Amino acid sequence: MNIIIAGGGTAGWIAAYFINNAQPNMHNITVIESSQIGIVGAGEAAAGSLFELLDGGFFNKKIPIQDFINSTDATTKMGIRHTNWAGKNESYFAPIDLSPTTQKNIDYIFNYVLHKYGPSKIHLASRLGIRYENNQFDRGNGLHFDGHKVGKFFKEHTIGKNVSVIDAKILKVNIGADGRIESLFLDNDQTIEGDLFIDCTGFRRVLISETDAKWKSVSDILTVNSAMPFIEPYADNNNFIPETGATALSSGWMFDIPLKTRRGMGYIYDNNFISDDDAKLELEEKIGHEVEPIKIIRFDTGYFEKSWNKNVLSLGLASSFLEPLEATSIHNTIAQLHVFVNHFFNGHLQSINNELSQQMYNKLISRLNETSIDFISLHYQGKRNDSEFWQNIYHNNLATDTVKEIVNVCQYRIPTIAIYDGVIGSYGIPLAKWNMVGLGLINEEQALTELMMSDTLDIAKTEYDIFRNTVLSKMQILKST
Repeated sequence: MNIIIAGGGTAGWIAAYFINNAQPNMHNITVIESSQIGIVGAGEAAAGSLFELLDGGFFNKKIPIQDFINSTDATTKMGIRHTNWAGKNESYFAPIDLSPTTQKNIDYIFNYVLHKYGPSKIHLASRLGIRYENNQFDRGNGLHFDGHKVGKFFKEHTIGKNVSVIDAKILKVNIGADGRIESLFLDNDQTIEGDLFIDCTGFRRVLISETDAKWKSVSDILTVNSAMPFIEPYADNNNFIPETGATALSSGWMFDIPLKTRRGMGYIYDNNFISDDDAKLELEEKIGHEVEPIKIIRFDTGYFEKSWNKNVLSLGLASSFLEPLEATSIHNTIAQLHVFVNHFFNGHLQSINNELSQQMYNKLISRLNETSIDFISLHYQGKRNDSEFWQNIYHNNLATDTVKEIVNVCQYRIPTIAIYDGVIGSYGIPLAKWNMVGLGLINEEQALTELMMSDTLDIAKTEYDIFRNTVLSKMQILKST
C-alpha cells in the first residue's frame, strides 16, 4: 500500500516509525515535509506511551531510551508542580504514577497517606512520589525534551528501504468524486498519489480540512486560546528539578519545562481577559526580567469528531488540540496509532474503506479526547476568583459534565478508578486524584472516615509500610550500583 504522510515533525515521523515497524515490508511510505516550514516550540513533555514505544511495547523493535535522551536534550519528568491554582499562593506536586491500591474499591494506601501526612505530602502514596521526596531522580515515568529534535530522532530511525521523504510544500489536495483524496500536488511540480493519507500538518490541517470532518470545539469550557512561548537560559546557580512547572496566573497559566541546557517556558492564556502586551508584562513581572516571545499562537481547543475520515487519518495537532497542561499530545498520538494499526488497519485497502471500522475508531478516539478534556477541566475547579478570568470560570461553573459529577462526588466520598476504567489510552482521570487533593476537593478527614468505615486502616498502614520500605530499599540498591 502507498501511504502518504503530510508533515514531518513529531507526529509525522512517529507515524512513519510506528507503521513501518508494526507492519514491516508491507508499505511504501512517503513523508512530505518542507524545510521552509518551521516548528514552533520552546519545550515539550510526554509520559506513558512514549516509553512504551521506545521500549518495544507495540512491536518487536526497541530503541535505547538513553539514545533518545541524548539526542533530544531530554531530562527526567517525575510529575508536575502546580502553583496557585486554588488562589492561595500554594503549590502541590502531582506525580505521574498512581498508588499501588488504585485498582481497589477503596484506594486505601492513597487514603492512608492523605490521612497521615496531609495534602502537602500526598505524593508519598506513589513510587515516584517517594523517590521524588528522597531526591532519587534517575528515572521517572516521563521526559522533557526539545520538540525540534524528536521528529529528527524518529526520522533517523525510520528512513530506509520502504520509507522516503520529499522536501516540498503541498499546493493542492486533489479529491475524487467519492470524496477521497486521490493525490497531492506539490510546489516542486510533483503529483503524489496514495491509498492512505495521514495528516500531520499541525494547525494547518491541510488534508483533514478537505474532508467533511467537523471540528468539535470545547472553548466554551476550556477558554484559553493563546500561547506565548519563550526560551529561558539557566541561571548559574540553577539546580535542575525533574518536574514540569504549571503556575496559574491572572488569565491562564505559565509552563516551565526544564531541558538539559535551557528551560522552555510560556504563557497559556485567554486573550478575552488580557491583551498580548499585558500578558508579556505579567510574564516579565513574574520571572523578573524581559522575555522575547518566539511568536503568539492562537488556537481553538477541541478535536475532529472524525479523525479518520474516508482515506485520511489525522494525527497530532491536525487531529486535536488540548492545552498542554498535562502533556497529552504525544501520548494521544501514539495511542491513536496503536488503536488504528493494531485494531483496524490490516495493511490492505479493504480495511481503510470500512465505514463501520471508521465509526468505531472515531468513537474510541473521541472518548480518549473527552477524557483528556475532563482531566484538564478538573484543574480549574479550585474555586479561585481573584481575576476576571477566574471569576468567569467560578461564577459560570465552567467544567465538563463529567468533572461536575466528580466535584459533586467529592463532597461525599473520594472517587475511585472504578468510575473511569476502560477508556482506551486514558491515564488522566485516575491521575487527577492528586489534583483533587491539591485543589481542596477532597481532604484528610474524608480519607480517615473511609478507612474507618471500610475497616482498612490497619491493613493500609501495614501495606503502606511494606510498599514504602520496598521503594526505599530499591533506591539504596540503585545508589550502590
